[in-house]
Amino acid sequence: MTMNQENITPFNAEDVDWGELESIGILRDELEMAGELDTLLQGEKTGVISLSLVLLGVDVVLDATLQLVRRENGEPLLEIIGIKPA
Repeated sequence: MTMNQENITPFNAEDVDWGELESIGILRDELEMAGELDTLLQGEKTGVISLSLVLLGVDVVLDATLQLVRRENGEPLLEIIGIKPA
């Protein structure tokens, strides 16, 4: 049986805790509309995205890239990599 490499993603959308990400302001629908969901599920860094997050009750606005990586237990972990202003 031959598998099409283009259809294999390192992460499944169902494995991501979208409720947790939504609680800090990252929405699956917005990633999909921006064309970044597939990039994220491939384990690659997204393009620069403007985020408005709520972290520990503090509103944080920043430009960042996102990347899914695997924790030691195999679960996906979202890395938020802030971009320094020029």
